[in-house]
Amino acid sequence: MAAYMHSGHITKAVSVFDELRKDPACEPNVVSYNILLSLYGRHVLIDQMESVLRTIDESGISRTLETYNIAIAGYLIGKMWDRMESTFRAMEDGPVQPELSTHFLMLRGYAFAGDLEKMERMYEMVRKEVNSNERALIPVMICAYCKSKDPKRIQKIEDLMRLLNEDEYRPWLHVLLIRVYAQEGSVEVMERLISEALQRNMEISSVGVVRSILATYFRCNAVDRLARFIWQAEVAGWRLCRDLYHCKMVLYSRQNRLEEMHRVIDEMENYWVDRDKRTFVILYKAYSNAGRRLEADTVLGMMWKHGFALTRMASLPN
Repeated sequence: MAAYMHSGHITKAVSVFDELRKDPACEPNVVSYNILLSLYGRHVLIDQMESVLRTIDESGISRTLETYNIAIAGYLIGKMWDRMESTFRAMEDGPVQPELSTHFLMLRGYAFAGDLEKMERMYEMVRKEVNSNERALIPVMICAYCKSKDPKRIQKIEDLMRLLNEDEYRPWLHVLLIRVYAQEGSVEVMERLISEALQRNMEISSVGVVRSILATYFRCNAVDRLARFIWQAEVAGWRLCRDLYHCKMVLYSRQNRLEEMHRVIDEMENYWVDRDKRTFVILYKAYSNAGRRLEADTVLGMMWKHGFALTRMASLPN
């Protein structure tokens, strides 16, 4: 059963369990049920997992620490936070008390659920053990802070980051950190993290992260920094989006650098980024605001040529 469970063969594992139940000389015990629980929990088959729990209770077999831990892990994988916690509370009130393994599971569960208050309380209980023996939980907590709106999240993230060694580097965590520092407007730290990512030959495929970066440059009106980032991202093979180029065009137009703004169109074509109506609207407004009517009228003609009706001009950020 365990071999089939670890290999993901649900049907075969259940078949062996059924044979076991039919054998009068060898009835299932709590170990057998725990394997079945783990099988269902790993595949997020929560109804089946809970059915096994009821069978254990009805058969008079006592639950073990592993039984509870497997159930908690199943609820954690299924993101059923209320049931995860109710199982933990049942342990606290029952004969089988939670141990370190249970606390580690709950810490992970609270982090995944984004329940920072309970995560922090649980971490305080097992801080020493986590920092020495369960260090894989540290990036999980950092991730929870990255996704939170905690006003002190930067300080808490940096405190946890200092606990990690170089060999515990995680690319996915690096990407999250780029985004969180971008959201905080920490341009210098964000650019240092971007530089480190490039040195490690990382490829960022998340458009959300890229948009957080460009939003930071946009707020700072830092068009040259944005242009450098776009060039680096193009060379590194990061996922690009049209918003990057539109943002650069808008910032160039704000600084009246219209020739550089127009060259962005060629950059878009070089990297197979299609022009849309907003592309032309940015051009039109830039030339109109600069009093260059000939270029503005030319852009209008290009819009008609590409089939973009001019019923209402799209608004630009101030």
